[in-house]
Amino acid sequence: MPDAEVTAHGKVLVVGMDGLRHDRLTRSPATAPVLHGLMTRGAHGTSLLPYGRAEDGPSADAAYTDSGPGWSSVLTGVWPDRHGVTGNDFLGSDYTRYPDFLSRAATARPGLRTAAVVSWPELVDRGVLGAAIGRRVRHDGESDGYTTADRLVADTAVRWLTEDDPDALFVYFGATDEAGHATGPLSPAYDEALLAQDAHLGRLLATIDARPAHEHWTVLVTTDHGHLDSGGHGGDTRAEREVFVILAEPGAPGGTRLDTPRLIDIAPTVLDRLGIPADPAWELQGRVLARPTAPTSEWS
Repeated sequence: MPDAEVTAHGKVLVVGMDGLRHDRLTRSPATAPVLHGLMTRGAHGTSLLPYGRAEDGPSADAAYTDSGPGWSSVLTGVWPDRHGVTGNDFLGSDYTRYPDFLSRAATARPGLRTAAVVSWPELVDRGVLGAAIGRRVRHDGESDGYTTADRLVADTAVRWLTEDDPDALFVYFGATDEAGHATGPLSPAYDEALLAQDAHLGRLLATIDARPAHEHWTVLVTTDHGHLDSGGHGGDTRAEREVFVILAEPGAPGGTRLDTPRLIDIAPTVLDRLGIPADPAWELQGRVLARPTAPTSEWS
């Protein structure tokens, strides 16, 4: 039987879509109808990653436009000057001092059911998603291809949401980034990858809608960096540095703009929605994104 205290605080789904350029997402509802539905019914906004060069080492003004530092910032709620990651080699990481939000939640409230499923295996293999998480599954987009691995990620998450009772779930899709590297974000292949990820998200939201009506789910969608028109990232252009956050939950006013939401705001927002107050000793650098107030019900 679910823990009464846990149920009262609500549940959270965070979906990461790697290398998703905001302007490619927003140019037409047809590109990603489910994501457009979330933006219409919820809140969203963008910000620019503070830029630094990995060879200069971590600094308070640098976030780096690569996936290692990007997802580390999303999951820990701190910038590279604290979590230590400046590249995809993950050298210098300090996930012991700055663990991911699922690990913090599981440690703060042992009764919480936490889970993560990803198609970029590094997020598990390198310890970004820690061992304190109740369930961690890595599908391998590097060896199997991200189209296949992302589908397996969605299948796994849907199964958990159908058969089990997760309180906090992180889901990662990587096909947009892979397509961006291969043919650039202006290509048909990138559009196809985005549409596929959008459909995966639609399955997750439909499964949540089928769960008990008394549950209060907060859904957050974000990315780690953008892409150059020609494909690739790691530099300081706006196309690489612009990131977005979409926030949707029952009570959200339609089309609300979030005020420059940053990657580091995801972790404190998740903890807030789970009813876990941030401990000053955690040294989180992000802020809690405001809770919407106007009525809404459908996800897509």
